[in-house]
Amino acid sequence: MKTSLSGRKFSIGILLSAAALCLPPAVPAYEDTLTTEDIQGTLENTKLNEIFEQYLATVQMFDPENATRMGLHGADSYLTSRTPERVGKHLAALRNLRTKLLAVNKAPMYPAQKVDHEALNHMMEVDIYEMENLDRLGKRPQYYLEPLFLVFQMMSKDYEDYNTRAANALSRLKSLPAVLEQAERNLSRPPEIWTRQAIKQSNDSLNNISDFVAVFRTYTRYDPLLKTQVDDTMEKVKAALVRYAAFLEKDILPVSDGDFRSGSAEYGFYLERLHSLDMTPGAAYSHSKAAFKTAMKELAKEALSVDALLAREKGWKGVMEKLPKEHPPATDVLKVFQDEMDRAYQHFDEHKVVEFPRQRLLIKRMPGFMASVLPYVFYAPSFSLDDTRISELFVLLPPDGTPEAAKEKVLAAGFNYSQIELLTAYAIMPGLHLHSFQASSNRSRIRRASHQPVVTNGWACYAELLAEEMGFYSSYWSRFLRCYVRALRCARAYADTALHTRKWTKTEAAEFFQENLFMTKTQADNEVLKLSHTPTDGFSYVYGLDRILEMRRYYERTEAKYFDLRKFHTLFLKMGEIPIDRIQEEVKRQKAEEKKIIR
Repeated sequence: MKTSLSGRKFSIGILLSAAALCLPPAVPAYEDTLTTEDIQGTLENTKLNEIFEQYLATVQMFDPENATRMGLHGADSYLTSRTPERVGKHLAALRNLRTKLLAVNKAPMYPAQKVDHEALNHMMEVDIYEMENLDRLGKRPQYYLEPLFLVFQMMSKDYEDYNTRAANALSRLKSLPAVLEQAERNLSRPPEIWTRQAIKQSNDSLNNISDFVAVFRTYTRYDPLLKTQVDDTMEKVKAALVRYAAFLEKDILPVSDGDFRSGSAEYGFYLERLHSLDMTPGAAYSHSKAAFKTAMKELAKEALSVDALLAREKGWKGVMEKLPKEHPPATDVLKVFQDEMDRAYQHFDEHKVVEFPRQRLLIKRMPGFMASVLPYVFYAPSFSLDDTRISELFVLLPPDGTPEAAKEKVLAAGFNYSQIELLTAYAIMPGLHLHSFQASSNRSRIRRASHQPVVTNGWACYAELLAEEMGFYSSYWSRFLRCYVRALRCARAYADTALHTRKWTKTEAAEFFQENLFMTKTQADNEVLKLSHTPTDGFSYVYGLDRILEMRRYYERTEAKYFDLRKFHTLFLKMGEIPIDRIQEEVKRQKAEEKKIIR
């Protein structure tokens, strides 16, 4: 028995050894495949994402209107509470979150994650700064009318069930009278031009209240009770708008002596923290001034190439007056934009300079209540964090009852065929719509929620130039118009820097537009009004274009025959909404990685 047992043990040992030889080698634990630095970087990135989710929750709690614009819809039935107490609580919550964010160790993170950290830090920092310094509650009467545009957008976008959106939008409209009543307790000595704009905006909303009734029609069609609710709500909104306009006219306008100019400190803050530019307000002023002079020379040169005799006699203004006025009838303008969009998709796809945007764009007539606030052709991107991404292009057409002579003047000035081509390149393809699609494809939710005017606005201006280079324009008049628009944007940048650093007064800025661009006083005053709301925004168009061209020329020069324009554009756009300096660094890093792989 002893011998037999011993033999069995020996046999089993042989079998086990043989089986071990047949098994695959042991797989190391997951932790063994990562360095300590990798693990630490992953942990820190997890903290970053948790803080970002807390930031989104904070926005949804304290600013539900902004949450909707970001694509967060858990509080879509509420309006933002515009009380000092609520703002104070929001501010305290953001300060605590930013303290947590700054405690995150960026050192072990991957480069792209460090950029995300910086983007979130700047988002919070700008939010905190504006709550502490801008006094929206006391100085911005138009702030209390913003819910109207948001309600309209909720009904026009297709991000969730229609009936749910309609119920939430109606709930917000019901709350609007209380918001306007709160304005009467908050407002104190705003700038005069802002008060006048809010009065006009209130009256435009009142006169075009039918725009809102129309968007609820499907919601109320089969339910008389819902129709009664909508009708009652509209009557209360109308009464609230009448009261608000009268309050502004009687009580606020006489004491509207506030200065909208931000000053050099605030302007410098936006340059450094919003745009992440290593640039002083003085440097921005010098850059804009030089760009304006160069653009005016290019416009004069282009005028000579169009009509030398007329340009020598009357300058570029005389050539502009010769611009062909052929335009589609008002009933066909939206269809022409649709046709031009289709042509642009085909044209740029064939030339292989950009990727095709797989995102819907709806071209719509602009409701009348938006007219005093938005440009006459306005691109509204989809809500940034929404999964269903549908953008809109709003086009302001003359009201149906407009006399024929007045209607003809508007159509000839804004919707001649050359102008429509330019607007298509700027707003749709390869402009803002393409940028929105590409930026939204970034996997980082932080980058999708971020906002970088230098990148967005600069790309839109670059798109106009790219369209010219790729032969999209059917007439040399479109090139002339592009040169004019470039000069106009440089003038805005020059005025933006001069106004907000207080080198110019409001009157001097208006006179600048009248003298250099031959605007009427009304047109010049409107330009100043647009610049007054957002310091550095006017500058962002010019500087953004210059930086994109600088990057492209660098890679054209260094890569020579290996330079791929389409690949450059795709790489640039897919970086998402991060500062232009960070895009430049990321592009350089990724191109260096590609070279290592090839070798």
